[in-house]
Amino acid sequence: MTRKKIPAGVLFAAAMSLLAVGEMSPPMGWSSWNTFRLTVDEGIIKSSAVTMAQTGLKAAGYEFILIDDGWTHCDALQPPPHDTACAKPGPRDPNGNLQVNRTKFPSGFKSLTDYVHSLGLKIGIYTSVSAVTCGGFTGSLNHEEIDAKWFASMGFDLVKHDTCGSDCSIHTGCMQNATQQMGSTLRAEGAVLGREIIYYLDHGNPINPQLMYNPHNRYVEDTECLVKLATKPEELVWLWTKAPWGPHVFKSWFDRHDSWMSMLSNVHNQIRVAEWHSCGHFHTPDMPTCGQGNLSISECRAEFALYTILGAPLILGCDIRNQPPAVMDIFTNREMLEVLRDPDCVQGSLADNIQGAAEVWTRPLSDGTFAAVLLNKGTSAQNVSLHFGHNSWNYLNSFYPAEFNVAEIRNIFSMRSEGTFTYHFTALVPPHDALLLRLTPTSEMALI
Repeated sequence: MTRKKIPAGVLFAAAMSLLAVGEMSPPMGWSSWNTFRLTVDEGIIKSSAVTMAQTGLKAAGYEFILIDDGWTHCDALQPPPHDTACAKPGPRDPNGNLQVNRTKFPSGFKSLTDYVHSLGLKIGIYTSVSAVTCGGFTGSLNHEEIDAKWFASMGFDLVKHDTCGSDCSIHTGCMQNATQQMGSTLRAEGAVLGREIIYYLDHGNPINPQLMYNPHNRYVEDTECLVKLATKPEELVWLWTKAPWGPHVFKSWFDRHDSWMSMLSNVHNQIRVAEWHSCGHFHTPDMPTCGQGNLSISECRAEFALYTILGAPLILGCDIRNQPPAVMDIFTNREMLEVLRDPDCVQGSLADNIQGAAEVWTRPLSDGTFAAVLLNKGTSAQNVSLHFGHNSWNYLNSFYPAEFNVAEIRNIFSMRSEGTFTYHFTALVPPHDALLLRLTPTSEMALI
């Protein structure tokens, strides 16, 4: 496939728009996908935006309302029971632009983006690298530049670029070129408009890295896996997207499901990319599912503790219009969000997984303090220990190579001090739960 080169002027404008990226914190907001799938419409978007503006979410830092798949015109739907998916994607308009489904969005997009902006919020839109989206609707393949310009002209502040389909391969350069076209044009349009347009690459359909490294694709029959999964280091998405045009947010693992095991799987995939996560280039484990019904409150705490230690974007997937106070309290915990949005944008690390069903995650923060998560993956309560200072062997020091003997420890979810501790801290963590802690060292390692 022959694809046109990106003009030098577009690349220059894209690079110039990166000047403020170092000041960027992980995007926070809500997406229609997890709860509403392909049934998203104008009413859902408007009522969700009002909820975000009026319930404390906006005040806590949530600002994006994302319209996911299913918004374009469709000439024919699939037969039941899959009749929300598109069987015959609708054509583009005479100018080559995507056409909005006016039954779902009768006011059109410019009116809708103006409405969301009037609430002091931002709004995002969805498209696909392939010719059709995951739901069978019209995608952006070979139309990246015109689509990016149209999204910007409609007033969108974020574009999610999905990777369903088998018509654009990572091995031929198609995937890299398509995303570069989209990313560069969005940055150039944002520079012209005087605002940052967030580019969110969802390279998780299918996943980009292989779960088992299988460079020769032995016994791999799925076509999408054959064309999308990296078999060489240079094909790993976190390598080739680290560029001036690169996405502000990228996902490289499976879509999240509303389950404890899915959450752990996606969080653990982050371990390999800590060095590639930075301000303006955030790796996401996908949208958290707390509030959708299958995670308990303790599992919600664990989920948000882990997203916080990772410094990951928080794009909620539940119906935010109908959440109990206990869930909203987790979403809006001030001390938690302060850690999540720490200006150093360092991704936390799995420091200890040798305590039975427990894990310890740690993260350095910009003010010289440290964050830690004590996670219990088991089905019964367990004592979990956090070690620091020269009283530990290096493999036990959860903060190695940082060393300090004494630290004041604060429990972020309870928002109270646990006290001052020397060398280690141990707590009984309930099953499928986590403690999120902030440590302030009060002495450096003694010289002996």
